[in-house]
Amino acid sequence: MLATGRRFSDRTWAVEGCAGIGRHVAQRLVADGETVIDVPAKLSARVRAFGTGQGRKTDPVDAHSVAVAS
Repeated sequence: MLATGRRFSDRTWAVEGCAGIGRHVAQRLVADGETVIDVPAKLSARVRAFGTGQGRKTDPVDAHSVAVAS
């Protein structure tokens, strides 16, 4: 993931739930000198519900909603 992200010189990582399940990923990125934004799960869920009209949770839809919320 990090190797792919490093192809972009100007980057910020959006991680859902840095205080919970996303904590390990966020800490690892910060330790590697990356910029991380914590996206609360409720916020990404709200974006997902309004964006698709259905609120269905799939990996691609969830990743997009976290990016939009950040």
